[in-house]
Amino acid sequence: MTVTTTTPPNARFLDATQYSVAWFWKRLQADELDMSPPYQRNPVWQVQQKAFLIDSIIHGFPVPEIYLQTSISAEGDEIHTIVDGQQRIRACMEFIDGQYPLGDATPELEGLYFDDLDDEVRARIFRYKFVIRSLPHLSETEVREIFGRLNRNNFALNKQELRHSTYWGGFISAMEEFAQDPFWIKSGLFTSNDVRRMLDIEYISEIVIAGLYGLQNKKTRLDYFYATYESEFPDYEHARQIFDKVIAQVLVLLEWPNTTRWGRKVDFYTLFAELWRINERLPLNRKYIGSTRKRLIQLSDGVSRTLSLETLEDAEEDPAFIMYARGVRNSSDLGSRRLRSYALRQYVWGEEVPTFEKPKRARRNPHLAKLPSSEDLMEAAPDDQEDEDE
Repeated sequence: MTVTTTTPPNARFLDATQYSVAWFWKRLQADELDMSPPYQRNPVWQVQQKAFLIDSIIHGFPVPEIYLQTSISAEGDEIHTIVDGQQRIRACMEFIDGQYPLGDATPELEGLYFDDLDDEVRARIFRYKFVIRSLPHLSETEVREIFGRLNRNNFALNKQELRHSTYWGGFISAMEEFAQDPFWIKSGLFTSNDVRRMLDIEYISEIVIAGLYGLQNKKTRLDYFYATYESEFPDYEHARQIFDKVIAQVLVLLEWPNTTRWGRKVDFYTLFAELWRINERLPLNRKYIGSTRKRLIQLSDGVSRTLSLETLEDAEEDPAFIMYARGVRNSSDLGSRRLRSYALRQYVWGEEVPTFEKPKRARRNPHLAKLPSSEDLMEAAPDDQEDEDE
């Protein structure tokens, strides 16, 4: 009887071993560790992410394997290149080097640096072993291909998905909490794909920022607030209270899902921001509910009618309709958002034309760490357009 041995097609990549944190630390000290090959992304982990990894190591929890390639020169010098997993190894090396403290995952260790830990805990960190997938000698083209496949999904990450992997702090946590409000399901504002790709959280972040700090330009300001409030979000309680008031008022004013313009993301942004602006008057007196609802519906109908015209120059419509219609173009642009808010204030609230205020600047956190590559990553990520359907 003949037994046929079939070699698996990935046989050359099955060589696995284990290296301790101490091994990587010694290789780093000997200048034998390459954590920044040209195909690697720049490090983008925040301190909280790094500290959480160290906490997992202290508790002996498993972490994903590391892909490593070792090369030896003609002089016998070894270089160990991290093909995948550099942020994990970098986090360990930086912690041992005293560059950041532990977080609150384990309360009794919160705020402690490596040198503050007792001998047993420090030794436990050094003893921790990563599963290492050792790659054979490969061309740079092959290594780049492997790295790309290890880090490639079926679709490119959008900007919000990149933010989710970059920021773990107070602001994004609050926005994810706000996204759980039952109103969003009832409203029908978001598709299942929006939710799956975190576009609901991106949108909710925008409207809350507009309420707290004034209207912003979507393309240039959202990342600023995520980074500024990564360590803490001091306005959380204030934001939570007003958010709930505005949502409650929206539910009273209009039926949901809504078939007028207010059931669209672009226009709901304006309605939400304006209700937030007058939050001290909420809830509206019952005797004003009917008239406010009527004016909102009239504004919606008037704007849609105006937009159906070939040109706005000679439109014989209410000036507020024309102004709002102008603000529908380039809907996430700051100037357009101001026009829509201005028109709603004038038509629904009967306010005088205000002087446009400059967007309020968020309080800068003096302890905010500079992200070396988030702007590049966000710039390179694909844009997800708002559902304007104009």
